[in-house]
Amino acid sequence: MKLKRTNAYALHALMYMVRHMTQLPVTVQAVSKAEGIPYRQLVNLFHLLTDAGMVKNNGSEQAGYVFAKPPSDISLLDVIERVEGEPVFEECFLKHCDCAGTSDNCDIYAAWKKATQSLSKKLSETTIEQAAWGHPEHYFQECCLNAEDSKKN
Repeated sequence: MKLKRTNAYALHALMYMVRHMTQLPVTVQAVSKAEGIPYRQLVNLFHLLTDAGMVKNNGSEQAGYVFAKPPSDISLLDVIERVEGEPVFEECFLKHCDCAGTSDNCDIYAAWKKATQSLSKKLSETTIEQAAWGHPEHYFQECCLNAEDSKKN
């Protein structure tokens, strides 16, 4: 199983907002520069997170974003599944075979189901607020936006 890289971007953007609660609203440009997240992807992610009711625009993109609900009410699983566009742990990774396997007749599926249920539980119990203080800050190196690029976007 491989999740989209944009999950990391969305999670880091929200964790940035938690760590800078006293400075909200925050602009997409500010988060992009601080976290090293590509600006255009971040714009799309903030629209997605807005549609999900996690953040809201405080007037305009230039005015910035605030949380639409407390970060203590937003789980990591909520964010991941919103970015993925579907539940991430419901199907066996061997879903493309014709075995019609279930956890009763397939040892691999049984092990997969047990592992993913445990991970899903952990992600659903961990809030973005908890993650913000339990995860090291870092910068995504592939982003090389400079002020001129940001103005164009």
